[in-house]
Amino acid sequence: MPPEASPGPLSGPPRTCTVLPGLTSSCPDASLSIAAQGESDDLSGGSAPRFERVLSLVLIAAVLAALGTTIFIIVSPGEGEKFTEFYILGPTGKAADYPTEFMSRTPQTVIIGIGNHESRDITYTVETFAVESGFDSAKNRPTVVSATLLDRFSVTVPDNRTVEQPYTFRIEDPDVDRLEFLLFAEAPPEEIPLDSLIGAGYRNLHLQLRVH
Repeated sequence: MPPEASPGPLSGPPRTCTVLPGLTSSCPDASLSIAAQGESDDLSGGSAPRFERVLSLVLIAAVLAALGTTIFIIVSPGEGEKFTEFYILGPTGKAADYPTEFMSRTPQTVIIGIGNHESRDITYTVETFAVESGFDSAKNRPTVVSATLLDRFSVTVPDNRTVEQPYTFRIEDPDVDRLEFLLFAEAPPEEIPLDSLIGAGYRNLHLQLRVH
């Protein structure tokens, strides 16, 4: 008797194939069907989860990088622009009613404002000059005929603070037609040439006057 076939891992109920008269049997091999099924499972269940895991890691890395950048910006903000505000207000604290016409030797008052945005505390120096101005027709520009130093004083302004203080002055000479305010962030020069007075400070302001 021929030996009986032992059942293998792919054994199962015997497969039958009906062959119609005149046709050749074409029953597919069971092992080929099972192999094809295995390849299909690898494509659908192996590559897709691996791609999803890689995509998840990339997204997590992007979120962490964005979070790190945000924290860095919050903790270490840029310095921004450094500057000093220098302005004059009228005696009532408004940008109006400036004393521009008055009698000589009479006291006049303005308010000087200094805003420090230099990222450090600064002791500023303010100089005021009574100026008699003229006009250079050859150069087609105003000139300084004479300038008298009225006052020099210092103001310490902490960083990111603004200081406003009254300033009272008197003009003795009726020929004076301009009051010049010079602000220095460092020590002012010992002497300023007349032709360099306008614009000599770190910041400059002036009032046009009519003195009687």
